[in-house]
Amino acid sequence: MAHKLSKDLKSADPAPSPPLHAGARHVIISSDLPSRPVSKKSLYGDPIWDLTAEHPELNPADVTLDFSRLTFSDGSNLLSPEHLQYLPSVKAFAYSMLVDPPASYPKWSTFCANFNRGLKYLVRFMSDRHITSFSHLTETDVAQFLDIMSENRSSEGKRLTATALRARLYGLSWLYEQSGKLEDGLRSDPFADYGSLVQWAESNCERKSFRLNSTTIEMPDTVAKELLTRALEDLALVDRIEELQKARAAYVRVRIRKRNQKEITANPFPWEKYGLANGTQVNSLEPRLAASCYIVIAMLTGMRFHEIVAIKSGAANHWSEEFVEADGLQRKCCFVISKTNKLQANPTEYMWQALPSVKEALEAAERGLRRRRGAGDFLFPALKNGTTRLSDSTLGSILNTFVATHNIRFNGALWPVASHQFRKKFARLMVRYGLGMKELQDQLKHFDIEMTRAYSDMNLYVELQREKFELSEEQYEELLSNNVPVIGGGAKEMRRNQARFLGLTKAERASFLAQLPKTTVVEQLDDGLCLYRPEKALCGGNKAACRPADCNNAVLPASGKRKIMEWRRKENDRLLAHFQADPLKASFLARRNEELDKLLLQLDEAEQGMER
Repeated sequence: MAHKLSKDLKSADPAPSPPLHAGARHVIISSDLPSRPVSKKSLYGDPIWDLTAEHPELNPADVTLDFSRLTFSDGSNLLSPEHLQYLPSVKAFAYSMLVDPPASYPKWSTFCANFNRGLKYLVRFMSDRHITSFSHLTETDVAQFLDIMSENRSSEGKRLTATALRARLYGLSWLYEQSGKLEDGLRSDPFADYGSLVQWAESNCERKSFRLNSTTIEMPDTVAKELLTRALEDLALVDRIEELQKARAAYVRVRIRKRNQKEITANPFPWEKYGLANGTQVNSLEPRLAASCYIVIAMLTGMRFHEIVAIKSGAANHWSEEFVEADGLQRKCCFVISKTNKLQANPTEYMWQALPSVKEALEAAERGLRRRRGAGDFLFPALKNGTTRLSDSTLGSILNTFVATHNIRFNGALWPVASHQFRKKFARLMVRYGLGMKELQDQLKHFDIEMTRAYSDMNLYVELQREKFELSEEQYEELLSNNVPVIGGGAKEMRRNQARFLGLTKAERASFLAQLPKTTVVEQLDDGLCLYRPEKALCGGNKAACRPADCNNAVLPASGKRKIMEWRRKENDRLLAHFQADPLKASFLARRNEELDKLLLQLDEAEQGMER
């Protein structure tokens, strides 16, 4: 196999790790490669691998691997004479991560950053027990190693939190994933009994790191909905601000000075006409508009604070629309244009996909903050100096004022909103609605997909999948325990589950409910539910193409559906008469009527069952 350096692999799809077969190992990387170049500046046999020439856009420390960083409890390191027996295996593993990484394709900088975590503790464990090779570690050894790690204490003598446990063993899974590519690989999956590192950490920590104890507080759905609703409403403030500015520009004071009296204004400005008590209140309108514009953009794009406030004034500088062909249809895609400094050392221009509502927010900020912007070019100018961008502290202040103005509360208290909460909420909503990790990585502009997986000290994907399973379990329980009459393509299966569920004991019901989401996750539709199984879906994953009568995934509660379906049937008949000369539209409407007829027939049967 011809090996390539990391620079060549930037655009290549990594090959999946070959399976590990007992007795016949598939060796593709040898440890005997001292003269092989690993970069323009380093050879395989060097104690430091310097890849700065291959990654000039990154900090040199982030792409330089110093093997002496792997240290032991007595202060010695991997390059010390007494530990050199481990160096060939560690170097072979590092080389495999460089030229043929695992399927998740962690970047070289990510490996360098985490080289001294899980791998260090495992090699220390091996040294203490005089185990010289990864391949000599048995399942019992690995289980004992994990037990020791779970019992580790902090500097204060306390057991570690789930976050700390994850951090200590981060990257250890790579060693097992790469084992089929190495002469000396780890044969036992460390987390096989738990499913993942995250679940192992959650199971073995002293206390779980719940979201409200994390650095960024998780925004509840109710708060997010209220914030976005009020922000969209407040975009209309821009018309009020512009009208007020024009009126004030045209306003001419008439001053009168009487003898021995101060000068007074005979025709005071009519603040009450614009919903204000006095001139002081006008100063609150622009910050409130800025907060509403920021909330809409952040909530609907997932952009970071510095990426939003870096947006430049002028539609051509911050908005783009492109048409792409998908499924034979032309679809318009909208993008926000700004810069980020998270992917390169210097701020670089990128595009974030967005909804049309974001354009309204951009236009409102363009118009409503024009006076504060002055000669500056930032869309969100500083409130006191328009030539600079809005600061983090000022944004925090106007966001919390926005919350107070609209009395947005959670558990009785005003919600302590922060800019990064919107990014986390966007990510959670996108995964909840089925966005894949690669797509989410692109939208969030994470340099490495490993950052997306472990976003904000949480394994985002695992957490969201767990959240989706819990929601599905709740929906299943509501359908099954109430024996709700259902119709749709998946109705027969649901009725079988209902009959089975009602005959179970309380303990058996809990077990039954816990198993259902593992095979069929429930997705909410406008009319009902989708027991989403890709292999049986007729919609191709597009909810707008849902065909509940034919699809084996669709379940609709029967109650209250007759009038809706009869009205749709009537409307389709009317449209059929209108489009008689258009065979394609007529055929489509006829098919829809066939589906409605099936649902109405099921509805008749369900209503008869309810009467009995």
